[in-house]
Amino acid sequence: MNFFEQQCRAKRRSVQLVILMFLAVLGLILVSFMLLILPISYGKTLEDLAENWQFFAIIAALVTGVVLLGGLVKYIELKGGGKVVARRLGGRLINHDARTLEERRLVNVVEEMALASGTAVPPVYLLPDTGINAFAAGFTPQDAVIGVTQGAISLLSRDELQGVIAHEFSHIYNGDMRLNTQLVAIVHGIMVIGLAGNHLLRGLEDTPHSSANRKQPTILVSMFGTALCIVGFSGTFFGNLIKAAVSRQREFLADATAVQYTRNPDSIAGALKKIGGYKMGSTLKAARAAEFSHLFFGPGTSSSLLLSGHPDLRERIRRIDPDWDGTFVNIAAPAQDSMVARTVQAATPKQLP
Repeated sequence: MNFFEQQCRAKRRSVQLVILMFLAVLGLILVSFMLLILPISYGKTLEDLAENWQFFAIIAALVTGVVLLGGLVKYIELKGGGKVVARRLGGRLINHDARTLEERRLVNVVEEMALASGTAVPPVYLLPDTGINAFAAGFTPQDAVIGVTQGAISLLSRDELQGVIAHEFSHIYNGDMRLNTQLVAIVHGIMVIGLAGNHLLRGLEDTPHSSANRKQPTILVSMFGTALCIVGFSGTFFGNLIKAAVSRQREFLADATAVQYTRNPDSIAGALKKIGGYKMGSTLKAARAAEFSHLFFGPGTSSSLLLSGHPDLRERIRRIDPDWDGTFVNIAAPAQDSMVARTVQAATPKQLP
């Protein structure tokens, strides 16, 4: 494959999609402004509305502030670096505590790919999940971490594991981690609008409305809350749609860069073929897996192709291996008892004599 051409094409599309995300956010702010003034403008003339322009400006500022504040809160939450994500997914740091041959091989492969990419060796976390998956998380190469599942180190060959790790180093080198975090923060900010509307409607349900004088304000608040819900949740849907499109393009770029690092297209292609032929695929059972699914090497969770942050598996393989015959590598899951035993053994601190 011509991986330099793939990199250039993916970068161009990513820039276009990021611009689209910001335009979508701006459009939602404008739409929310229009929806919010409808209840207030009922029965009033244009002259009346013109006199209250300051009030409308306050509404616009509040909506914008909610989006920015919601996004900022999420951004600060993830500012702790990749280790925060790894720990929330149940990962265990193994750089200086590799307890099995598989774990030592993983650390060695990470060190090799760090050298190939010209990046510092990051902390490596092992996740107990049996699906074949990995991720890179953090804001900068200095606070980046790499996480890999037990299924990946047990079922992939050294070359295939090397391809997966090279893919994750591409995310570190190309700044995808920061991009993904910023997109998550923006979508969360939009979602806060819907949550605010839902909170208003719940408040109305819990408040008695016996007085006739409260009827009209209650209707206005109800319409206000409904408008917030519509804008917020529809905005979240389209925001996730664009975020998924951005993430898919970054996956193509990372695949192409992995070939550049390893000089072996069969390494990453072999890993993808095994995911397609493995019963567990790339599934993670961690409670927070859906929140961070866009960071994973494979989807990690079940979602529609439209909202998935990963391209179709077959398309990814064919971009790397155009001559692929469409057959996945069927592999049997390791005995559950054996997998659990390795996980428990690794998680149990060594006893001193």
